[in-house]
Order: sequence, then structure tokens, then C-alpha cells
Amino acid sequence: MKRMMGMMLAVLVLMSSFACAETAVDIIMNTGTTQSFTDEAVSSDDLETILRAGLAAASAINQQPWFFVAVTDPDVMKELAGSGAGPGAGFTPPAGMGEKPEGAPEGMPGGDAPAAMPAGGCGAKASLGDSPAAIIIYRNDGSKSPNADFDCGLAAQNMVIAAASLGYGVKIVSSPTMTLNGANHDALCEKLGVDPSMQAVVVLLIGKADSSVDATSGATTRESLETKTSIIR
Repeated sequence: MKRMMGMMLAVLVLMSSFACAETAVDIIMNTGTTQSFTDEAVSSDDLETILRAGLAAASAINQQPWFFVAVTDPDVMKELAGSGAGPGAGFTPPAGMGEKPEGAPEGMPGGDAPAAMPAGGCGAKASLGDSPAAIIIYRNDGSKSPNADFDCGLAAQNMVIAAASLGYGVKIVSSPTMTLNGANHDALCEKLGVDPSMQAVVVLLIGKADSSVDATSGATTRESLETKTSIIR
């Protein structure tokens, strides 16, 4: 009887692990960028869980070349956004950026230029200050990691998946780093408790997605497996 109970427990544990793996894949496949958030706060426990997920990320020679700053104070977020300047303020695109590559189909943008918004598409574009919580990922240039930016990216992805699994929407933005690493870098580091030798890499906006705002009809589609991968068997 005890042996039978042990076998049943093992099967349940195995089934549970399969279910978790399937859920993780579903989250990765179905998580998109949240462009509008509600005012509902991110709980302290959930925020800590998300931060711990970032700390659990792999890094080259285990250097962990990162430091995370979680911000929920709306006034601080507005200050960090930089005098109300929108994403990309003061940014001059390189020559040729936005031009259509030769042979590209009509409507395909070039370089890193954003695609034109379709008529009736989503007009909401969340930026720092538009979500109830934000996590700033700083990079430690003093670490021995050969690619600290990549390591920080792994931490960011861990936190995105953790946040999505807890029911939150996430948007990854880099434009606030222009302010964070700008003329007031050292003063902002002091305010945020960050070593001034570090540089901001990216910011995660986190909160409950506002389902009343259309953030899907204007979204660009993913490329297919056939166009973006090669499998050598």
C-alpha cells in the first residue's frame, strides 16, 4: 500500500512538472507588450518575486553584473522620465534610418524605425510614469562579465516572464536611459541608491493591463519560423 501511494505521489509530481513547463511555454508564446496600464498597484510580495526572478538569471562566469531599482512612487517616476519629455526626445536618427531597404515589400520599415500605425490601430504608447511600478536594470561595468549587456537582458526576460505569470503586463523601454545616464546621472544614482559607476540599460514598466484600451489591432506581427530560423538535422 505504501509503495502504491509512493508511486501515485511520484506520478502527481511528474504531472505537475509537465503542467508547469507547459504553462511557462504558454506564457512565453502569448506575452506581448502592454501599452496601457490600470492604476492598480503591484503588491510588495509580487514585486519582490519579480526581482528575485531577475536575480535567478544566468550570467557569464556568474558575475551577476546588474543592480535592480524598483520604483512605485509616481513623482519619482515622472522625475526619472525627464521633464515630461517623451520617449526618444532629443534623439536624432542616423542617416538612412527609416528608409525602406532595397527589395523590401511595401509598408516594411527600414532599420530601427517604428512601423507606421495602421488606421484605427492602437494609439496608446506607455512610457515611464504610465505604469504603477517600474524596474530599472543597471549594468555594472566593473564586473568581469565579457558581455554584461547580454546578462542584463537575461535578467530582464526572467522578470518579464515572472510578471506575466503573476498576471501583470510588461513593457520594456530603453528611452528613459537617456535621462538616467545623462547630465544628472550621478545625482539620480545617489537618489536611487545606485553606485555611480553603473549605467542604466533598460526599464521594465509593470502593472495590470488596461483591457479597455486596444493595444493589439495596431501591433506588428511576428515573423514565421520558416523566415527566421534554420534547423540542421
